[in-house]
Amino acid sequence: MYRVIIVEDEFIVRYGIRSMIEWEAIGMEVTGEAGNGREALELMAAGLPDILITDIKMPVMDGIELIAEVRKLSPDLKIVILSNLEDFQYAKEAIKQNVSDYIIKSDMMPRDFEQVLLKLKDSLEGAQKPWEQKSAPAKIAPVHKENFLIELLELGAVQGRIEHDTLTRAGLAEKRPLYVLQILPGGRAEPEYGQGAAVIRSLLEEIGLNDPVLGYELIRDRQGVLHVIVTSEVMVQTGKAAIMDRLLSSSEQLILRLSRQYGWTVTIGISGEVREWADLKNAYVQASGAARMKLFMGTGRVLVHGSGELQAQGPQSHAAQPDTAQHQMTQSGTTLAPSLQISSHQIQSMVYAFQSRELEEYLEQLFGQLAVRRDAELVQIISLELLMILTTLWPDVSKDVEQVLELKKQYFDELSKLETLEESREWFLQAFQALVAHMKEMYNSDRNSIIKATQYIRQYYHQEITLQSISGLVHLSKNYFANLFRKEVGESFLEYLTRIRIEKAKTLLTGELKAGDIGSLVGIQDPKYFSKVFKKITGVSPSEYRALVRKER
Repeated sequence: MYRVIIVEDEFIVRYGIRSMIEWEAIGMEVTGEAGNGREALELMAAGLPDILITDIKMPVMDGIELIAEVRKLSPDLKIVILSNLEDFQYAKEAIKQNVSDYIIKSDMMPRDFEQVLLKLKDSLEGAQKPWEQKSAPAKIAPVHKENFLIELLELGAVQGRIEHDTLTRAGLAEKRPLYVLQILPGGRAEPEYGQGAAVIRSLLEEIGLNDPVLGYELIRDRQGVLHVIVTSEVMVQTGKAAIMDRLLSSSEQLILRLSRQYGWTVTIGISGEVREWADLKNAYVQASGAARMKLFMGTGRVLVHGSGELQAQGPQSHAAQPDTAQHQMTQSGTTLAPSLQISSHQIQSMVYAFQSRELEEYLEQLFGQLAVRRDAELVQIISLELLMILTTLWPDVSKDVEQVLELKKQYFDELSKLETLEESREWFLQAFQALVAHMKEMYNSDRNSIIKATQYIRQYYHQEITLQSISGLVHLSKNYFANLFRKEVGESFLEYLTRIRIEKAKTLLTGELKAGDIGSLVGIQDPKYFSKVFKKITGVSPSEYRALVRKER
């Protein structure tokens, strides 16, 4: 297997490169990834790859500097550079360093990429001497430590166990117990992708987490989140509390120094103890779960899996008691238990009716229930649903398409930076209040449009009139027009149209026209449907109505 290292500051691009190629099928494996040149050099300190795939523009150390350093280590290492079309002139500097090939990112197709790699493979095989190809002794393939640990964290050990030889080849001693620390950066001030790892590694060394008793590995998972895997030589039960005390103290120091020296806010989740590398995934899940509880507990602090504060019931400020809130929302047509579903129709109705106070109470109760449940995934689902309602309503009440598009982008950007449930609650309250305020302004200017619509209906009731056509006539969105019409007229568009048609039909029934023909004259083409609607509104059929009128005369 030929070894490949990918260097690219955008995680999604690295993920795409990994995913688009069946590496094993072409005799290669990705043994490492890095977010910039400096991280790549740190990886290669343990051994050079056969092929280096690198971006050109990256933070900390760019591709040009990386290639220059790599050429000092190996003049013949195969290098493929990635660049954007507009950066090609910049990429020419890298080509001077004897790179093997270059690929334009926008043109990067799996088949073409594979052909480039196969060409390099042929070149590598051709470079071997014939006697080396025939008689070279079989080597035990090394296990790349970082990739191995990422697989253990996210996927777990195959069949729940790891061979001693595998740990040895990965350069891992059988130390126990093990802990995982997940480091979540804040949404507002967070480090650059590559800078964060270097800074945190330096601070961990200064704090003294690495000593004869404790050791650690700093790795980044496939989502780009940093983790510290802490190993210990202490095996006796009495040492467990001491280790946790050190982890807590080190984590608190790390948070404090990152805040003071760099202005970064991080939250650290600490797992419980596991005693085998094969159980590392369990610790990873525990650390991730603890860190995500910052949503309810606040940011910039240490959260420990299984601790009393994480197991305690969530705060109930800004909310009614669970039973009361559940009853109130169920009464209003929304089910909160057990799945905590929200009603987009009900929220839209409150917005269109300018019911600011009722809408605020609804959202307060909703977020109160989320605070009690302490389910981070549920918060994410509910937040996305509320965001979808907002982004659906704004196009209905704004004629400026560009403004609405920018507002949607702003919403998604702001929501991605919210870190706690309290921040989300305040953000949604303000967002919906802004929407209602905008609707009130629109209402005063659009009332004339409803008057125009009613006049049109009274004049052209006999023609086909749909909600789509009448709203388009007055230049309002369909949903906004329907809600504004009901608010202004006191009945729905369809109810109003039908009532006008039946009033005209009653007038025509006083004459000699056949009852079957009158429906089509007032815009209701189906005679049976006309008779049914007429009776529903008047209480009698068209023929019965005619007989009553004649009797009265």
